[in-house]
Amino acid sequence: MPAPSSATVVRRERAIRLTVAASVGAKAFSVFCTLAQVPLALHYLGSEAFGFWVTIASIVLVLNSLDFGLGVGMQHAMAAAYGRDDMEHMRRAFWSGTAALGILGAAALAAGLPLAYLVHWEDILHLRDAGLRAEAPAALAIAFAWFAVGLPLNSVNRLAAAAQRGWINAGWIAAGNTLSLAFVAAAAIGHWGFLWFLAAGLSVPTLQGLGLLIHLTRVLGWRAWPTALAPAAELRTMLRSSLYFAFPQLGLTLVQSAPALAISVAAGSAGVTGYNLLIRLFSPFQQGQIILLNPVWPAYTEAHSRSDHPWITRTFVRTVAAFAALAVGMVMVAWQSHRLLAIWIGPNAVTVEPSLLALTTLWCLLQMAAQPSIYYLMGVGRLRQLAWAATPGLMISALALFWGSRSGTVTGVFEAGSAALAVAFFPPLIWATVRALGEKGGEAARP
Repeated sequence: MPAPSSATVVRRERAIRLTVAASVGAKAFSVFCTLAQVPLALHYLGSEAFGFWVTIASIVLVLNSLDFGLGVGMQHAMAAAYGRDDMEHMRRAFWSGTAALGILGAAALAAGLPLAYLVHWEDILHLRDAGLRAEAPAALAIAFAWFAVGLPLNSVNRLAAAAQRGWINAGWIAAGNTLSLAFVAAAAIGHWGFLWFLAAGLSVPTLQGLGLLIHLTRVLGWRAWPTALAPAAELRTMLRSSLYFAFPQLGLTLVQSAPALAISVAAGSAGVTGYNLLIRLFSPFQQGQIILLNPVWPAYTEAHSRSDHPWITRTFVRTVAAFAALAVGMVMVAWQSHRLLAIWIGPNAVTVEPSLLALTTLWCLLQMAAQPSIYYLMGVGRLRQLAWAATPGLMISALALFWGSRSGTVTGVFEAGSAALAVAFFPPLIWATVRALGEKGGEAARP
């Protein structure tokens, strides 16, 4: 096992700083694009269609968790190979994971298209507009199709993270935001209709992924065509790591994306709008934390491969301190949210009740508080411990959102979900983190 050197630590921390700086720039640009596109979309689509659009985007986010942890497994394998300077192993892991994701995407499309047309989504989501009700099956079919096409390209983001080239990914995220804003503006000005509006927006991640793939293969000096797949023993190791994370990944995705669907079930798609506007206000803080943690995760794995446990512990403490700072900023924005929404959307565009504001803020803070531990456990190879600690609480929290929807109110959804998250999720996650820290990170972990 290669020992950590001062040059390795300098290179690792430089890559993290460069990725964070580039990601901050990309996120700032993303915020600008969001500020520009949300009023365009809201005023063009109207409250109900806008809420339906957000709900479909949330469904696609849930579908992306159906990779059974393959994305995490391949990233862990690639980052570990990068730590060993084994570029051939890294390349085999990438193309093997991409092929597996392509097969999963095809299977999901075959299962999803019948669901789009056989399930009465217009009734489940309480759509009232006759045009939206008629277009609901086609809208879901479009979502399934773009998900299937884009799923294999999720591996490219994993490659950028594992190779500690996150700044390149950040540049393509900015390009995707530009394209998304252009599509929204063109759809609003040209009156494309809801289905074309939806299809254009959902195509952006795929186009962005293709651009990133071409860029990364050139930077890494890889051949333009796929290499041979990994040997069976390597595939089994990667799949085992993937399966350990599949369930917590699904639970985490449900917790993050289920509120829109639960609100639609409780109060109709129009009820999603107020919640989504608050989420977009809070997004810079949530995304800021992700920006900080994304490059740290593969750096944890690489440092663990080199037995650099002191660096891992110091970095974990820094991520907790960063959460505390971001949480203070988000609370300040929540305090001034009515004024900010009036400036952004207009004084009469939407009204957010104080109870919804408080519960949405709490919901976001609880999710952010868990992120440092989740990224730490993933980075040091504690996937099995993370699965046992996080999965039950996350699943209970996601189910609690829908149990709360029986109240017929948005506040009932978040009261149930937040209580479950605090009681069922945090205690085992904290326990797993404390145990791992006590054993020098993942020193005794087995993937």
